[in-house]
Amino acid sequence: MSRLFLVVFIIIFFFKQLISLGADNDTYINTTNITYDEVENIIELAENSKININDTNILVDRGIIDYGNDKVEVFGNFYLYQDLNILSGKNLIGDTKLNNFSAIDVSYIYNNDLKIDSVKSKRSDNIVSFYNNFLTPCELDGYFGCPTWSLRIDETKYNIEKDKFVHFDSFLQIADYKLFYLPYFSHYGAKAPRQKGFLTPTLEFTIGGNSGLYTPYYLPMKENIDIKITPKFIFSENLDFINNYSLNTILNSKTSGGTYVLTIDNLKYANDANINTSASLDFRQVLDKNKIVYFEGVITNSISTTRSLNEEPVKFENVYLRLDNYDLLLKDDYFSVEVSTVEAFDSTNVSLIPFTPKVNYQNNIKFNKNISNYNEFNFSVIKRDESQDNLASENNKFKINNYITFNNKFNKTNVYNKISLLNGFNDYTFEHDNSLNRNDTFNHIILSSDYFFNLNEIIKPRFKFIINQDINSSDNTINEDSNTITFNYQNSYSDNRFFGTDLRDNTSRIVYGFESAFDIKNQKISINTSQSYDFKKNNNFSNKLNQSSFLSDIAVEAKTEIKKLKLNLDTRLDRSTLKSKEVNFSVYTDDPFNISVNYHETSKDAFTEKSNDTEYLGLGFEKEINNNFKLSYESGIDLKNNFSPYYDSFGVKIHDECSELKIQYSNRRYNDNYNTSPEELISVSFYMDYLGFFGYQQTTDLFFQEPGTFDYGL
Repeated sequence: MSRLFLVVFIIIFFFKQLISLGADNDTYINTTNITYDEVENIIELAENSKININDTNILVDRGIIDYGNDKVEVFGNFYLYQDLNILSGKNLIGDTKLNNFSAIDVSYIYNNDLKIDSVKSKRSDNIVSFYNNFLTPCELDGYFGCPTWSLRIDETKYNIEKDKFVHFDSFLQIADYKLFYLPYFSHYGAKAPRQKGFLTPTLEFTIGGNSGLYTPYYLPMKENIDIKITPKFIFSENLDFINNYSLNTILNSKTSGGTYVLTIDNLKYANDANINTSASLDFRQVLDKNKIVYFEGVITNSISTTRSLNEEPVKFENVYLRLDNYDLLLKDDYFSVEVSTVEAFDSTNVSLIPFTPKVNYQNNIKFNKNISNYNEFNFSVIKRDESQDNLASENNKFKINNYITFNNKFNKTNVYNKISLLNGFNDYTFEHDNSLNRNDTFNHIILSSDYFFNLNEIIKPRFKFIINQDINSSDNTINEDSNTITFNYQNSYSDNRFFGTDLRDNTSRIVYGFESAFDIKNQKISINTSQSYDFKKNNNFSNKLNQSSFLSDIAVEAKTEIKKLKLNLDTRLDRSTLKSKEVNFSVYTDDPFNISVNYHETSKDAFTEKSNDTEYLGLGFEKEINNNFKLSYESGIDLKNNFSPYYDSFGVKIHDECSELKIQYSNRRYNDNYNTSPEELISVSFYMDYLGFFGYQQTTDLFFQEPGTFDYGL
């Protein structure tokens, strides 16, 4: 609005020059309707006078500009349009600079969005007052045939400089029905800088328990620093807010080339004397074009509420620091230094809590388009306060891995060859028994050749020969990084089926299978399958997968799309019975609405260390009923195991161009013997554009999304 009045003032101030000297090519004046009395120094605007300067348009019925008496007066209607702001009304009277004026039947459209209709309006310097007015950003003929919400206000004061609206004696109307009375409140416009204030609150109803109210508060500290404080007031029977609450605080900062986020959570239960506190810091900073530093840290004394037996707080810290450096010695090489630690201050088993510094360097040397050499150097220290017979208090690990690849193509056959040299040294120190101190080394070579036969466009047989050979090894290596294991199509073709290198395949093998893609009645189907023949019957990988033959189980992955139904299958079949031992199956479609189904099943016979069958079903759907109404549902169900939770969530979202109502129901159940409690919640939040410090334009983008989105400001 300030721009609007400023442009009008400039137009009026230069009327003499515009008329006597002529206007430039960007100015249009309807001279037949404008006259200038040079003796009285008065400009008379006749009926339907029109003025256009750049992007500003002015239309008046009749009026005068009296420079001698510093007065401008419009008799009848006036209409001013500039950028996205429109001001119209009747009988405008003010000074020639329009710093002070009054008008009746005023309509003001702010930023092509917020609409104000006022019986009377006055301006005094930077304050524009609207009296007996109606305000809404909604469409006037909206979903209910009227604005979704609006305000009936006795008086509104608009501060042009601050872009701030202050309302006195207001009624909030939903679909033209008055809901409640507001004696005073304020909000900012779309051009205001970041302002402190409350964001959209959320009501949370706990079925069978206490309900709560989240009231987030936003506080901009500097141009690059924001704080969001979100207390949850819990409405217990005695309204004891001091002893029953939660408080979440987020400090977010942007620096030149980096960000950091500090999050602090405080939780106080009415029946607990302790205040449970968790603090986390996430930091990322670009030092120069080749260097980036990362930091993540957590410290807490909270009581776990997820399947935990502890009744007292467990204090622990988790710290991770890493420096990445690119192009250190060679082009596109990578060097990193990191330190990580997890320490439980009150734990009695500190032997399981390591401190781990690590140095890693990688480079890739390409000799030509078919031959390359990838090298990796890794040094790490795993340090514990105490040791056990099979767990060192300090483990110094040094590894050098070299990979040489050379690829060829013969007719319709692609061949990928690889030589892997794995070398490692471990030095173990046992704090509780020095006689166990030792070191070991390993030198391992893997030769592999992977053949893809492009016989036709439908099926491509694939064979891979993998030769594993220990040159030097020890049976006393402590497994620190190869505890994860999996069986699927992709992993079956890996040179080393174990993750990491503490455990390595101790057998050579042949992997065979095929990859196929074909159409059946215009439906695309792809199927990949593989099986291994291990040269050693009882090898270390097969033993962990509960297999005792030369032949492995069969890995299958398949996907297809039937009309708009997408299906994905990843399964492991018993080599003899073809009965599934592991199944991962998913279905997705967006017609007639978004539906997703995820099913997972693992047999207790699939792994040596697994004792129970597991079966899980996940469901989700989302349906947009119309442009204003959306439903969503999500559920996770354990079909076999009584120790895992059941969870479902149902959401309703009603929205239009100026408001949004969210209702969310969630239900979580546990069937274990731990101290976890079931939880059933209903949360409600209502968003209205421009109110509650929404709709303003920020100078930084820390917490919020772009203006105009419904979660802007949340």
